[in-house]
Amino acid sequence: MKYIDARTQGSLKQGVMEFLNLSAGGLIRLFVSVYEDTEREPWECVEDFLSEHIVDEKLEYIQMFHLSRRLNGTDLKANNNLEKLLLGSSPLSNFFRKYKVTFESGEGHINLYCNGILQSLDNEFAYNDGNVCYVKSRLGYFKNQDYCVNGFAFRSYLEQNHYYSSLASCPELVGNIERLLGIKGMCADYYSNSKYYCIEYLIPMSEVIFDMGNPPETDCEKTVEFLKQAILRLYNEWLGSSFICDENLILRLPDDECIESEWFVNAEELA
Repeated sequence: MKYIDARTQGSLKQGVMEFLNLSAGGLIRLFVSVYEDTEREPWECVEDFLSEHIVDEKLEYIQMFHLSRRLNGTDLKANNNLEKLLLGSSPLSNFFRKYKVTFESGEGHINLYCNGILQSLDNEFAYNDGNVCYVKSRLGYFKNQDYCVNGFAFRSYLEQNHYYSSLASCPELVGNIERLLGIKGMCADYYSNSKYYCIEYLIPMSEVIFDMGNPPETDCEKTVEFLKQAILRLYNEWLGSSFICDENLILRLPDDECIESEWFVNAEELA
């Protein structure tokens, strides 16, 4: 089972050096050459290095670190896509039903109901608060659906990522629906009956999509992109400059797929 452990910067560094057969001194020399090349961006230097290094091996698996506040009693090993969570019987759909919020399959999207009344999300002026565009996006109104399960490729510095605090109280969808429909106390109820986790999965490289412009398609291309992102993280830390914590490779599954239980590794409870 070939993968690079990205739980810490130390394990990431060790994994990169072993995969590329680099010594600690060789890695430092790479960092120095990147630093001294003032004509190009660091990512260009790293791309050239990997091209010259001829990476002909591929990683078979990749870790995905998923931030999620889960309702008590939820099976932490299960992680369905949003469509299945809302349209089927799940802790999330049952929670919404407490507030008479339900969901049904519509024409190419998910319909939102409150007290049995279909909510016409196309009429944005009917709502005083909440992000209508976000809710429509998550419910599949737009061409590119957003039902997917996603997460980050690197565990280190995740607490400083802006998503960390935005997801800490409740899922974004819950918060936006509370504001959109003017349902008081929904988020507070969710918070008091849930715990915040960083859930680690180990997923076959062939199953994941790199959430970026022009994403790599083959396992070899994904391996090279992962190595590039990993080396840049290590380089930025070596510089000792302020680390850009939001620059963390986002991974996702196809919208119609769910996490397999055998991919589950660990659920770390967060403060």
